[in-house]
Amino acid sequence: MKNIMKNKKIVITFAIIVIVILFVILVKLVGGSSSVYGDRCSDNNNYKLSNDTINKAKDTINKLDNVKKIDIHTKLCTVKIIIELNDDIDIEKVKSMSNDLLKAFKAKDLKYYDFSLYITSDNKDSKIYPINVTKHNSRDTFAW
Repeated sequence: MKNIMKNKKIVITFAIIVIVILFVILVKLVGGSSSVYGDRCSDNNNYKLSNDTINKAKDTINKLDNVKKIDIHTKLCTVKIIIELNDDIDIEKVKSMSNDLLKAFKAKDLKYYDFSLYITSDNKDSKIYPINVTKHNSRDTFAW
């Protein structure tokens, strides 16, 4: 009887050790990335946007009437473009500009970066703005 109890303790101890080891391996494999964006941005240094590209994008935006301010920020795999307008502009003009804006970037950048376009207006009574549209790196255009 003592032999059976001893064997049960050994089996239970062995099972607990195996479960702990499997849990540690699972956590390392599944939850191992400490990056906010996962591993997709690990080669971010290969995709730095040049000042020429950013200036070309700003020039495209400046073709709109009443542009007050433009900010373009990059963080890892995301390009955030903030446009402040003096007054409301027809939304179709902005949509057209957004398609032209993407032409300012290289094809490899479009396949790497996610784009976020945030547009505001000084017109406090605007029924159109603010607008936030995005473009995932796997898409060709912004999702309006």
